[in-house]
Amino acid sequence: MREKAGETVRSPECFFTVFLLLIETIFHIRRFGGISVNLLNKAYFAVITALVFGYLVSLLPRKTGKAAACSLVILFSVYYLVQLIYSSVFANYFSLSATGGIANQALDYKSTIWAGIVKEIIPVLLILILMVISVLYIIRWSDFSRHRLTTYAVMVGVILTAGFYYFLLLRTQGDEKNSPAEVFKNYSSVELSVEKLGVTETMLRDGVYAVMHIGKSDGADTDTGFEHEAYVAVTEAATEQITEESSTEMSSESESGTIEADAYDTEETVEEVKMYTAQVLDVDLGRMSEITSNESVLQLNSYINSSLPTFTNDYTGMFEGYNLIFITAEGFDGYVIDKKRTPELYKMSHNGFVFRNFYTPLWYGSTLGGEYANLTGLMPKNGGYLSMQKVGAKGNSMPFTLGNELKNQGYNVFAYHNNGYTYYDRHISRPYFGYENFIGVGNGLSYETKPGGGMLWPQSDAFMEENTFHEYAGNEPFHVYYMTVSGHLEYDFGGNAMAARNRDKVQDLYYTDTTKAYIACQLEFELMMEELNKDLEEAGIADRTLIVICGDHVPYDNMEIPNELAGSYLDRNFECYRNTLIIYSASMEEPIKVDKVCSSLDILPTVLNLMGLPYDSRMIVGRDIMSDSPGLVIMHDGSFISDGFRYNASTGEVTTRGRGEVSDAELENLKSTVSNRFRMADAICELDYYKYVEQLMEEN
Repeated sequence: MREKAGETVRSPECFFTVFLLLIETIFHIRRFGGISVNLLNKAYFAVITALVFGYLVSLLPRKTGKAAACSLVILFSVYYLVQLIYSSVFANYFSLSATGGIANQALDYKSTIWAGIVKEIIPVLLILILMVISVLYIIRWSDFSRHRLTTYAVMVGVILTAGFYYFLLLRTQGDEKNSPAEVFKNYSSVELSVEKLGVTETMLRDGVYAVMHIGKSDGADTDTGFEHEAYVAVTEAATEQITEESSTEMSSESESGTIEADAYDTEETVEEVKMYTAQVLDVDLGRMSEITSNESVLQLNSYINSSLPTFTNDYTGMFEGYNLIFITAEGFDGYVIDKKRTPELYKMSHNGFVFRNFYTPLWYGSTLGGEYANLTGLMPKNGGYLSMQKVGAKGNSMPFTLGNELKNQGYNVFAYHNNGYTYYDRHISRPYFGYENFIGVGNGLSYETKPGGGMLWPQSDAFMEENTFHEYAGNEPFHVYYMTVSGHLEYDFGGNAMAARNRDKVQDLYYTDTTKAYIACQLEFELMMEELNKDLEEAGIADRTLIVICGDHVPYDNMEIPNELAGSYLDRNFECYRNTLIIYSASMEEPIKVDKVCSSLDILPTVLNLMGLPYDSRMIVGRDIMSDSPGLVIMHDGSFISDGFRYNASTGEVTTRGRGEVSDAELENLKSTVSNRFRMADAICELDYYKYVEQLMEEN
């Protein structure tokens, strides 16, 4: 039993307090640039955690307790190091629940991870030194004697009281969206959790989540606590009125073809307006309770059923019956497009639809998250599992993906990826997106080799097009999905085969070697598009083929690249994610310019509308860009851009975009909208919601 004050000072609870405070402070200062109120939150939680773990290990026999304490020190240190390096490389944070995908990333990004370690060498060394000193202290100097029973009883009360005051501390900072209190209450973003509450809190919360969800697949405990929005709870009569009175926002200027956001033509007749109909399926969602008693499904269904749909418009069916080639371009950033260096991409981006305010948010899981958003119109879960893998593992129904929609219209559907076909378990998930005929390296797609043998890395996009075009060109109507890889990091001329291949084309540019290497990689994608358009022309099918191109993410590992390409500093919250969406067909006679803010989530419903395909706009987070729905760009951390203002979820800052002040009601409504759409996207995946919708339709 402890009796002396010196022994108490050397107790595990005191030791853990110092250890967690130091390691949390090192991480916070490195990641968030100094002292802030959030550091107080993190320090307070670290102290509570230290007391809990300290008293738990003191209950063990002395040697066992020391071994347990050493293990905890190493565990915490490794976790902090992983978060530090992972965030340096991927610009978001690691989640324990996504170990399968993270393992893939670790294997694929070995050299980049080493570069991340070098970049973070000072905090890495500090954490390692702290870990070694802590282990030595535990072994040689700490006192792991048991406390008196009365001391344990008192400390239980102390810990509970400290926890109560911790909640009060959070509440004093407000309870609005993305405040520390709200983040603690509704854990939905690993980024916000680390920023507002700390790595220790995130580790424990994420660990509990991972354990609780082992083996679970029904999503019964999915968070479907949807919040009130001004436009939700629309009655049937109101919906009918909207259908009759709705007009299109698109006032097309005779010469430029510019589409103005929020512009309504009051000259249109009632008869013309009535031509526009709601983009909904013929399904009675009110009958959902007849086929399931799952309360989470019913809550999600109620939210969707009460949401406003978008409507058909002048562009509905513009490319009906066309072949469709959809490309998710690895690491593609629109700032790379140049009239001289990339003439094919320049032509396509300036002669098709021109989206002047398009963004590619950096979704959790980098490539797989961006690809999921492009294909589904849903944001991937922000922490935890990787949504694309979840769909494959559960065998979810995904009726609105282009692969499934066009397959149902009798199209021949193909999908290609010039990397390993099993990577990220794509061979498992692809069939549920409609791509049963998925070909990658290892199951039918040839790979290009080095002169002396061995596979090139990364592979050539142009080589993939050359070896696949003949498979679908004579099978109209066709839909082809390409996931490219030439633009993959890391960007240097030593280890990147595509950068080395095109080095001569960029060596005289006035950029850093990293940016030159990035451009060189994307020149291989430019070559792919040159060859693809040439092959379409020679086959006589260019004017009945629609091409859609979007990146999976910007070059997040080195944001100096887009800064250099743009010729100015791009803020890290919004403008660094500005990108180019290409929707182009050789049949278009003039460009159509669109000013509405939009993002990768909006690609699917926009293309579905352009091709005249049936879908329910209430069941997809993204919105048809050409509809009269207001523009909204949702970022991975809950920040957003509307047509009128921007909201930074981390700081709470609101920036107007050429308008007056934003009312509290308008801001809160949009914050609720964004929060609800995250919940909606997560719930659709976790609950396999579309399966229930399909069952309802079958019973119609």
